Amino acid sequence: MKLTCDRSLLEKALSKAKEATEKKAALPILTNFLLEAKGEKLTIKATDLENYLSLDVTANVLEEGAVCVPSQKLVDIVKNGNCSEVILSKSGENLLVECGRSKFKLVTVDVDEFPEFPEPEEEANSGTLDGKLLLEGIDRTDYAIPKDAENLVLNGMFINGKGEEVHFVGTDGHRLALYKPPVEGFELKLLIPKKSLKVLKKLVEELDELEIRASENFAFVKGSEWELAIRLLEGEYPDYEAVIPAETNYNALVNVEEFIKALKRVTLLVEGKVKPVRITLADNLIKLEVSDPEFGEAQDEVEAEYIGEPISVEFNAKYLIEALDNYDSDRVWFKLANEDAPALIEAENPDDEPYLCLIMPMTI
Repeated sequence: MKLTCDRSLLEKALSKAKEATEKKAALPILTNFLLEAKGEKLTIKATDLENYLSLDVTANVLEEGAVCVPSQKLVDIVKNGNCSEVILSKSGENLLVECGRSKFKLVTVDVDEFPEFPEPEEEANSGTLDGKLLLEGIDRTDYAIPKDAENLVLNGMFINGKGEEVHFVGTDGHRLALYKPPVEGFELKLLIPKKSLKVLKKLVEELDELEIRASENFAFVKGSEWELAIRLLEGEYPDYEAVIPAETNYNALVNVEEFIKALKRVTLLVEGKVKPVRITLADNLIKLEVSDPEFGEAQDEVEAEYIGEPISVEFNAKYLIEALDNYDSDRVWFKLANEDAPALIEAENPDDEPYLCLIMPMTI
């Protein structure tokens, strides 16, 4: 195997591929890249047995072949190289990496030890999504997806094709994020693990049109120069639409930025991840109150469009801030059905921004 490749292009490709490797793997082979030189391209393969990534880079292939090398070492060498073009060549049991005056000899692993990649079935269901739409769905739901929930189906984003719109859903049981843009003809239902979302964010460009095929256990996502096979989470996702209130009796319209600032101010007294705050809706006001037995009390107010009976409910301010941070709208509706129901947050005009968040109340 011998080839030359643009250093900056190779660096970008290796950085993306690194996300699909395992840093501390029980199987050492999972910390390696499989490099395959063929035709006019170098294919970089990486896997953690949950994500299987193949990524192509344009290269001048002088001699075809394959080699398996430590991923992090190759990433570091190319990233820090002082050259415009990298030369990769296999010499015996080593991979020679030349970049300007720098030369490295990397130990290789038998390519036969590298895991086989899954292949989509011929009759697999398929659909297409804009890259920009998928990135938006990930950004708006990822914060609500836990890393290690006991209910394993919650550890990922649910993509639910509804025919005329696509639902991107994330929930940890205490809060729900739902982005539902209009999309015609997409009917796949996919439960994507949280780590795979991180891999996708590295790979997907906004202008990409992604081809997605799905089998029982895998989703195959194809971009312009890469393909990612994702092992889907198993199990039935909760009926998230059932918990969204059909009607709310207490509806306040509030400026997002002012609401976030007030929440951050009153929780200055609270340490830890859980930041209890009492929210009271009153005439044209949202009142915020915090009480901490160690540091004292705090109160604040934000102007809001609200006329009606006062209502007071306690929430985790951290959840409120993270939800509000994901709105593009200047103002949002803060809605309550009753004192025991979750808060429903929607954009001032939901048709323009089809995104909602649901946050369960807490007991302080």
